[in-house]
Amino acid sequence: MDHDIPLMRPTLPQTDMIMPYLAEIDSNRWYSNYGPLEQRLRSRFADMFSVDYENIVMTSSGTLGLAMALREASAGESGLCLMPSFTFVASAHAAVAAGLTPFFLDVEPKSWILDQKLVLEALEDLNQPVRAILAVAPFGAPLDIELWDELAAKTGIPVVIDSAAGIDSARAGQSPVVISLHATKPLGIGEGGLIICRDRNKAEALFQHGNFGFREKRLAEGAGFNGKMSEYSAAVGHAALDAWPQLRRRLRERAVDYSHALSNLDGITLAPGSETDVAKSTFNVILREASVEEAKAFMQTQRIEVRQWWSRGCHREPAFERSPKAALSVTNDIADRVLGLPFSIDLNAQDIARIRLKLVEFIENTRAG
Repeated sequence: MDHDIPLMRPTLPQTDMIMPYLAEIDSNRWYSNYGPLEQRLRSRFADMFSVDYENIVMTSSGTLGLAMALREASAGESGLCLMPSFTFVASAHAAVAAGLTPFFLDVEPKSWILDQKLVLEALEDLNQPVRAILAVAPFGAPLDIELWDELAAKTGIPVVIDSAAGIDSARAGQSPVVISLHATKPLGIGEGGLIICRDRNKAEALFQHGNFGFREKRLAEGAGFNGKMSEYSAAVGHAALDAWPQLRRRLRERAVDYSHALSNLDGITLAPGSETDVAKSTFNVILREASVEEAKAFMQTQRIEVRQWWSRGCHREPAFERSPKAALSVTNDIADRVLGLPFSIDLNAQDIARIRLKLVEFIENTRAG
């Protein structure tokens, strides 16, 4: 079904912006394996996050970056990965790819971030080895990296941060922070990712991990994947960074417009981080009373596309329904009430006003019975 207001219209660089970089590839005849475009892209991201070149690792996808970071954290040992169920399934798939078993824990009700108190309780109670902790920045909302670095130091369990949509909010810490450059993210290149880590040794190990375990010579000295970013992806990455200042401003403006339009709407609450001035690629609200399934059906009739971006929690996905878990009361509650609204730089005031009007209509119809 076509929609008058689609859920998302990603904004990637236009062909004319990418062409000079593609011409450089033709001239260099270097297509992958850390070519000059990939190396320069690392430098540009290093400047963005105020770290050295060696503290950035580019990857072919954000999910593979997560798997690399978790596998490196676990040193290849099997065991549990403590993580929230309220996240996109890629987080859990990455844990499995790293040889770990996801153990789902609940999130804090206000921040939607993995609850550190529950992490500490699980570490005391579990009789299986815990190899890693995966914290998720929900929909790119800011996450306090220092708190997670402190937890890693306190427990001795490595932490990895999944900040897939956090290109405009993430900060470098001692724990690896993985960012996605998928087309649906604020800064998209199609497929790709990057890892930021202030710990030079960890960053170098991750770089090695993404190159079959090779270090200085063609000898696999440790575990590895083929996680390299091609020169073609790097070319799109350069064009995307060239356009980022303007795109970032427009994404921030749309988020502010949305927040102003919906902040006082009776019956919904804005997702954590909505008030922060960062570029987003999604805009989520939580229904206080109404059913999200009914909301999806109603908005469909109004030709407005909506979605549950993280479905109903990983523990309810068939692939992970048998995974071990603790009590998930908060997750079960919010996962059934979070609704992703249309969001893109193409939204105008009339679109946002119409979305607000239809949300009001739905809430009033629900209350009327």
